[in-house]
Amino acid sequence: MNKLFSFEKELVQILEKIIDKIIKKKIKLNISAKSRAGAEVSDYLEKSFQENSKQISNKIFNVETAPKGATKNPWDLKFDYEIKNHKEEIWVDFKAIKISSLDSNPDIGTPNKIFDLIKKGYFYIVYIYVFYEEDGDGLRFMKSNNKYSKIYFLKDINHTFRRNPKNQLQVNVSSKPEIRSRTKFLEILFEKIIESHKRQIEISKKELAHIIDKKKDILEKNKINEKKLNENL
Repeated sequence: MNKLFSFEKELVQILEKIIDKIIKKKIKLNISAKSRAGAEVSDYLEKSFQENSKQISNKIFNVETAPKGATKNPWDLKFDYEIKNHKEEIWVDFKAIKISSLDSNPDIGTPNKIFDLIKKGYFYIVYIYVFYEEDGDGLRFMKSNNKYSKIYFLKDINHTFRRNPKNQLQVNVSSKPEIRSRTKFLEILFEKIIESHKRQIEISKKELAHIIDKKKDILEKNKINEKKLNENL
């Protein structure tokens, strides 16, 4: 297990160097930050990653960006990482966060992504958060906790994450990653999924308990309204 943790730590450090290089090269972008700029910032980082990764590490190859317009693609960028005689496919999800939204809880994808990746024979989904603020007509990259990026594996997500009714995982932007084993993460993930379904069942039970009375009330009110209309036609 220590070998795995060492590999994970090394990969995160390499990714931090790549993102630092990209941001320091161009700290301000001509992208409007008046509305949500996440998609455009992500596009910029994807292209820049392809250009800069080779300069930082020769272990990263076959870098591929998400197809244009594929909003449901499970990754923004993926690459192969060389480990001796093995190559590990890594999926990357970029999150551009406005510095005023550090307490937000954005969707970070469906748990089906990790299941699909495991079925392919791999495991690692990496979240790369970058931070920005509005700067004139564009935006400027900012530091949070003295870093330009926050990078962690899905398996190390803070334990406060949850699954919502849309089958999306959510976690607070400022929550701290928690290093754990792959197996431990999967156990926690399935616990969260079960908890979410139980919440949905309870909500449905409460709605069902009142639905007959609601139907009766609405039908009666509609009957009265319809009668009034007919009398005035």
